[in-house]
Amino acid sequence: MKKQIALVSVTLNAVNPMTEFLMRRDPELHLVNYLDSYLLEKVGAEGGINDSSVRRMFDMLSTACADGADGVILTCTIFSPYVQYFSGLLSKPVVCPDGAMLDEAAGCPGRTAILCTFTGTVEITRGMYCGFRKRRGLPEEVDMYVVDGAYEAGKRRDFETHDRLIREKVAELDGQYDQIVLAQISMAHAGEGLRTERARIFTSPESAYQSLVRIMEEKEDRG
Repeated sequence: MKKQIALVSVTLNAVNPMTEFLMRRDPELHLVNYLDSYLLEKVGAEGGINDSSVRRMFDMLSTACADGADGVILTCTIFSPYVQYFSGLLSKPVVCPDGAMLDEAAGCPGRTAILCTFTGTVEITRGMYCGFRKRRGLPEEVDMYVVDGAYEAGKRRDFETHDRLIREKVAELDGQYDQIVLAQISMAHAGEGLRTERARIFTSPESAYQSLVRIMEEKEDRG
């Protein structure tokens, strides 16, 4: 029986990269997308996440579970700190794509740069990465960059420009860093096939898939 996976997003920029990846990774999956593009604008206009935006996100997640999802991937980085809370309230597992990726990158030696396209993700991502470093007893050091113009390009569905701007930023930073992390799922397509001289590129779709499959299998084993 096919597994039904819900992708819950707040920007169209994240929908295509994650959907395309999962269709290649596991063609047997039944994918259902849920999108609330206003929510990202709301968070930006209100200066961050508040009770209203958390409730709006929870309503979308609970709808996905009620519609028969076996698992949910919440593609939006800014809601990553709330994933454990959401999972505790819902009957199906919810994962964020960036946690496993940031954990892996945090354990690597050398200098790390994290690239974002949406300014609202910068401090959240920095906090998660530094938290993983702290657990390892490592210096909480990372350089954060916002790729100017990429978010706006994606918003108007100019994905060619979106990806080009990200790749140009990676090329600019390559040689200065040992790891370059593309923080958001929406950036994953830009990282596909990208060749660098020094830096290892981290993207999050595979991390999300592996995490969700593991949790669903553990739940099945428990019966």
